[in-house]
This record gives sequence, structure tokens and C-alpha cells, in this order.
Amino acid sequence: MAVSQGQEGSLDNMTCILVCFPGAPRPHEEAIRKEQELDAVLGRRVAELCSSAQEPPSLNTVFRTLASEDIHDLPPGGGVYCKAAVIAEAYSQLCQASGERREKGQNRAGQPTGTHSSSALDLKT
Repeated sequence: MAVSQGQEGSLDNMTCILVCFPGAPRPHEEAIRKEQELDAVLGRRVAELCSSAQEPPSLNTVFRTLASEDIHDLPPGGGVYCKAAVIAEAYSQLCQASGERREKGQNRAGQPTGTHSSSALDLKT
């Protein structure tokens, strides 16, 4: 793996060269299944953290909370931070859904919040 460091000193731009050949071992089905299960567990946990708070926590708070928890089957050597893309995607989807509900005047359960204004005709009925 080659790491290129920009002028700002960022390590965000990484290049990885993967050489494959016909006889290369394939990922084991059990490993793929465990990876998908872990992704689902992390997605559900992010949803729980966001829904249990009065105000949605920041992504950094979500990471810190998950890092402090004992989550099984995390990759060795990097733990929850190896799954940063999965966690960030789940968080982003929840924030987007939350924003759409706020625009519609709904709470997390999809029920009206009463925060959108009613017209005078609605009040007379």
C-alpha cells in the first residue's frame, strides 16, 4: 500500500494496489456473512444512539460512544474506526431522514409535531 501525503499533511488520499490472479483465494462465505451482520449491528446501534437522544448527537459523539462499547467481531487493530464508512453512512441516512421529517412537521415516529402552522380554515372546523 502506498500512502501519498498532500501539502496539508493529510493521509486521506491513500492508494492501494491489489494484484489478483486466477488462482487467488476468494473471500469465504462465512466471512462475508459476518461482515454484513456487523454492518447491520452498527447501523442499528447508530439508529439507537440517534433516537434515544433529545437532540441528535454529532458523528464524533457516535464514534466515541461506539468505541467505548464492546462490539463483537470488529476488525482487529482498528476496531470501530475500521468501520468508519459504514457508521458515517448510517448516520448520514438517519440525519437525512430526520431532516425530511422536520420539514413535514413530524417527530421521529412519523407523527405530527404540531409545529407547522394551521390555516384559519382548519381552526374553524
